[in-house]
Amino acid sequence: MYYELIQRNKRRIVIVCVVIFALIIGGAIYTYAIRQGKTGVVVSAVPSDAQITFNGQSEGNGTDWVKDGSYTVTAKKDGYQTLTKTVLVSGDKPQNVVALSLTASSDDAKKWANNHADDYQKNEEYGAIEANVNGQYFSSLNPITSKLPFQDPYFTIGYITNNDNVSITLTITTPSPRYRFYAVEKIRQLGYDPTDFKIVFKDFKNPLVTGVKK
Repeated sequence: MYYELIQRNKRRIVIVCVVIFALIIGGAIYTYAIRQGKTGVVVSAVPSDAQITFNGQSEGNGTDWVKDGSYTVTAKKDGYQTLTKTVLVSGDKPQNVVALSLTASSDDAKKWANNHADDYQKNEEYGAIEANVNGQYFSSLNPITSKLPFQDPYFTIGYITNNDNVSITLTITTPSPRYRFYAVEKIRQLGYDPTDFKIVFKDFKNPLVTGVKK
C-alpha cells in the first residue's frame, strides 16, 4: 500500500525533498553570509524585552553578530532607567558577553523587578563572566599593568584607562625633573619601552619656570 502510494507520488516527493534541501542549504549560506567578518556577542538583558542598540542599531536579547570594534550599547524600557555602557567586541576574546540589568523607576516596574529577582540574580552571573573576560583581555593587551602601580620613595608609576577601555596611559607622579628621568628608566627596568606608551607627568614642576610675571 505504502509502496504504491510512494510510486504514484514519487515525482512530487522528489520535488518536495529537493525544495526542502534547497531551503536548508540556502538558509545555511545566508546565515554564513550575514555572519561573515562578524563576531557573536551574547547579550543578556533584564527585562528581556528591553530595547537594545549597538551604536544606535537595534539588536536583540540573545546572540547578536556584529563587526569587531568599540560600541556604545544602550538598553531602555519604559518605567526603567536607561542603561548605557561602552563595549569592545573582539574575535580575540574567548567570548563576548554583555550583561544589562535595568533599574526600575516606576511603581509597576519596581513591582515586576521584585517578582523577578531571580532573573536579576541570574544576570549577575553573565555580568561576572563579562567582567572576568574583559579583565583578562585587558591584561593580555597591557601586561605592564600587572606591575603597576610601582611606588618609589620619590616617584610613583601608575596608569589610567583610555576612553576606548582597552589602551592605557602611564602616569608618573613626582615634582622632581631628576626623578621623572629615573621613573622613565624604571619602566625600562620593568621590561618595557617607554616610547611605546603615552606618559602623563603629574605634579611635575618645570625648573625653568621660577615665577609668573604680573
